Amino acid sequence: MIFTTYWFVLFGCVFLAAYYAFPFPKWRLVLVAAASILFYAHFSGPAGVSIIAVLGLATYLAGRSRRPRVISLAIALSALALVFYKYTYFLFENLARLAPGLTSFPISQWAPLAAPLAISFFVFEYAHYLVDVRRGNPPVKSPLDFLVFACFFPTLVAGPIKRYEQFVPALKEGVCRARFFSADVQIGFMRVVAGFAKKFVADVLTMYVNGMAPAFEQQPLADRWLVFTAIAFRIYFDFSGYSDIAIGAARMMGIRIPENFNWPYLATGIRDFWRRWHISLSTWIRDYIYIPLGGARVHPAVHGLNLVSVFVICGLWHGAAWNFVLWGLFHGCGLVTQQLAHALRKRVLPAPPPGIYVTLARAGGAAAGWALTTFFVWSGWLLFFYPVDRAVKMFGALLHA
Repeated sequence: MIFTTYWFVLFGCVFLAAYYAFPFPKWRLVLVAAASILFYAHFSGPAGVSIIAVLGLATYLAGRSRRPRVISLAIALSALALVFYKYTYFLFENLARLAPGLTSFPISQWAPLAAPLAISFFVFEYAHYLVDVRRGNPPVKSPLDFLVFACFFPTLVAGPIKRYEQFVPALKEGVCRARFFSADVQIGFMRVVAGFAKKFVADVLTMYVNGMAPAFEQQPLADRWLVFTAIAFRIYFDFSGYSDIAIGAARMMGIRIPENFNWPYLATGIRDFWRRWHISLSTWIRDYIYIPLGGARVHPAVHGLNLVSVFVICGLWHGAAWNFVLWGLFHGCGLVTQQLAHALRKRVLPAPPPGIYVTLARAGGAAAGWALTTFFVWSGWLLFFYPVDRAVKMFGALLHA
């Protein structure tokens, strides 16, 4: 809800007026840094700022040192902070079920009440920066450039997750070429308007779903499927709306950041879906977890286990609850099943010669793939939004009158 507050609209108008009033790129860069700190401090509070600042400083100094051991320690520090602030209660609650004696441990006296705003995004960006520096890429030398990369306010809330090799040059180019009456401002403004429109639709769908979901099983079958569809479009319009506002706000400054959604509900397979959905997250997981685990170069059984593991991590990244774990497991198992089916089809069915019937068959296969993928992905959103038992009941209610 951060982008749809009156505070943010006023903040954005004042910021852009000052941004284009400043005649020098260096001044604009300083303004972006100051505005980002103000933005984060307003929504996160001093406690959140202090934690992110400590992690950011450790990341910057470790990157400048370029020493592998120091870099590894900084990555571990960010990872431990993420686990501590986001997963402490989840871990202790589940450990207490296995060892009831832990229930007497005074976890509430020292565990955090809430995680700092967007700590998952910060940690992923810090980790990617340090890993790339350890691989030989040059670090960011300017503290100001690193500060803007670390806390660039349009992308703080819901991404896209930035890569510093792309973002820092785009930042430098943007603050130098920015002109108020440029095409960038017009395109960026229209993108922001589209994002707000998506957020409005998402909010309307949220009210509809919240009103209908409690009595989901008692609704007529057609209404259940309508709610099912509304849940799917609610999450798409919400996530992609935030991304549109972020991309558009950056574009209004002359700064271009990568796209994050590419018509995901037109996907004809689960892999295709993840190439279109939250692209910055899926490519981060691919580049920094999946490929280091061996990618597709390992034994098929290990490859399948790796796919499931990275999607469980993806689920946990979204939240500390079992429904997110099972949502990730659901997608991981679905992707493994799809790959096994493709491998079996290639082995059993020879490649047909080109012709009109083959073309029609492929078109029919694409349509069937789209229908199956859509149903699979939308079914997964039930796990994403609801406790496991509730999600299972709602899914069962879709299959009978």
